Amino acid sequence: MQVVNRFELEAHAGPYESWPRDSRLRVDGRVVDVRVPGYVIDAQYRVGDEYLLVTSFDCPYEEASAFVLLDASSRMRARRTLGAATASYLLADHWPIDAATLGLHYHGDLFFTLHVAPSRRWSWLRRRLVLRACPGWRDDPRMREAQQRLAAQLASIRTALDQG
Repeated sequence: MQVVNRFELEAHAGPYESWPRDSRLRVDGRVVDVRVPGYVIDAQYRVGDEYLLVTSFDCPYEEASAFVLLDASSRMRARRTLGAATASYLLADHWPIDAATLGLHYHGDLFFTLHVAPSRRWSWLRRRLVLRACPGWRDDPRMREAQQRLAAQLASIRTALDQG
């Protein structure tokens, strides 16, 4: 898995409530005939000859992540969403674990892995995205570091707010 910077999403105008749930995709500066969920790209990776986008909805009260796998022609091959009503899934950190797996840290001790896997025989998609919670995150040094880093950032913000 390799970090890339090829993709952008269209900007929306007007009140947030009027925005569509998906956005037109730009690849290398060109608009393509593909719409993906979300308004912000939080991460983008090359996975073999495909691309994984992690997008969000930039919503201050109900944040969710969408995961989209695109082929080399920018056609959607798989997608997943992580979110729940009145819950926040604001992505704090992410990192490749191996060639097909991404580590994800949301808030506090909320960790997931996202694995790009072969599809099941009956699926029309070539691939599937397998999202798994990581309740044993304390056993993973990278996840512990991410949690400590976020806790330090939040403490710094609290201190600045208290002083200002």
